[in-house]
Amino acid sequence: MANVFLRTVIIYVFVLVIMRITGKRQIGQLELTEFVTAFMISEYATQPVSNSAIPLLYGVISCVALVSLEVFFSFINIKSRFFKRFTTGNALALIRKGKIDRNQMENARISFDELTSAMRLSGLSSLSDVEYAFLEPNGTISIIPKARSAPPSANDLDASVEECGVEHSVITDGKLNAKELPAACEKKDGIYKILSENGFESEKDVLYMGIDDAKNVYIVKKDGSALSFRKNSGGEK
Repeated sequence: MANVFLRTVIIYVFVLVIMRITGKRQIGQLELTEFVTAFMISEYATQPVSNSAIPLLYGVISCVALVSLEVFFSFINIKSRFFKRFTTGNALALIRKGKIDRNQMENARISFDELTSAMRLSGLSSLSDVEYAFLEPNGTISIIPKARSAPPSANDLDASVEECGVEHSVITDGKLNAKELPAACEKKDGIYKILSENGFESEKDVLYMGIDDAKNVYIVKKDGSALSFRKNSGGEK
C-alpha cells in the first residue's frame, strides 16, 4: 500500500513538472499534437502506478520521450507552414461576409447550436450581426461582428483615450508580490508609501492592489470595498 502511494506521489509530481516545462494551455485550447501528447502522457504515467511490476523509470522515460517529440514538432511547426497545416490545419470560415457556409459547417461537424452559442459568448444576439465566424485550429469559434453591431471605438468617437496598459498585481491576499514590482515600475518603499497615504498600516490590510502602466492604482480592502485613484493624486475615483 505504501509503495503504491509513494509511486503515485512521484508520478504526480513528475507529470506536474513536465507539463509545466512544456507550457501547456487549457485542454480546450490545445492543438492536435498537444492534445495527443497530453493524452498519451496520462496513459503512460499511470501504468507504473496501477501495475507495480512495471518499473517507475519506464513511465518517466515514456513521458520524457513524448514531451521531447512535442517540443520537436512545435519547432517544426514554426519553421514549416506545410507541416503546421498538416498537424493543426487552418481556420475554417463558417460564416463569410455574413453568409453561412453550410458545407464548411458539415465538414467540421459544427451545429447551429454551437455556432449560436459562440455568437452569444461574443456579446451578439443574432447571426445577422455576424460578418465572419471561424473555427480555429484549437477548436474554438471566433466571431467578427458586422460594423453596425460592433461597439464604437475611441477612433469612431474621435476621442482621445489614455493608454493604461495592463494592471500589475503588486499585492494579493495581503502579500506583496515582489516579482510584479519591476513590471509596475515600483519599489517596496513606493508601495508602502501609497498604502500609508491611504490609511493602511501594511500590506496585510489589503486584499488586492494593482497598478497599471499609467500609474492608476486600484486597492481592495479586506472588507471588499475598493479605492481607485491615480498615483500621487490622492483622489478616489
